[in-house]
Amino acid sequence: MFEGYKVVITGATSGMGLAAAKQLIADGATVIAIGRNFAKVGDLGDRYIPCKCEVRDPEQIEAAVKFIDETFGGELDTFINAAGAGTGPYGVTNITAEAFDAGVNMLLRAPVLFGKALYPMLLKSPHKNGSIVNICSASGHAISGDNMIYNISKHAHIHLTKQQAQQFIGVRSNSVSPGFIDTPIFAAPGTDLGEEAIEQMFAFVRSILPIPRIGTPDEAAEVILFLASEDAMYLNGADITVDGGLGTVVSG
Repeated sequence: MFEGYKVVITGATSGMGLAAAKQLIADGATVIAIGRNFAKVGDLGDRYIPCKCEVRDPEQIEAAVKFIDETFGGELDTFINAAGAGTGPYGVTNITAEAFDAGVNMLLRAPVLFGKALYPMLLKSPHKNGSIVNICSASGHAISGDNMIYNISKHAHIHLTKQQAQQFIGVRSNSVSPGFIDTPIFAAPGTDLGEEAIEQMFAFVRSILPIPRIGTPDEAAEVILFLASEDAMYLNGADITVDGGLGTVVSG
């Protein structure tokens, strides 16, 4: 389905970004993987091309875009924005400037800067299917008072997707809003949940979900790939929630 596709994925060293990269490579694509720690990835072959980048840093984003341009000859079919991080237990009463900047720069500013820089390459998509897929969150559809930075950033990211769909003429932009997916983000710095706390959280989620289990990165990746595929060429500005029905039992 993606034979010969040129793809860029941020957050491509773990979780949904890595799952999408593996599926795309299996389907024939070449992936430039944006990330920080490639030691944990393993050998995915010559069509997985690492590009080390701290996406909170605009200068490193600029350098990554230059690498993408040179590697892919100024052409790009698909940009998947999957980079994410925990943003700490902050609400409106205890937020700090440092925590706010770190979270928003990762979750919102980076997608804005990458999208702007890669748009001209996506217009030159060799497969005439230039597409952005933003990994947002079911959190962006609700209110999460003790996780304010992540919550408002993901809400804005969904809106950014629609802004891109409207203004990036000739390139599609859609988003996926996952619910509880079993990825390393729950134990990452900024979230810092221990194994027992994560399992307790997952047990509670399983108890309320109409589909009583936690989703897998591969299941989310299947939806990501659908949005990037030629089967979705008339989808633009859409957000697909992949949450096992969480939104039907929990609301903001």
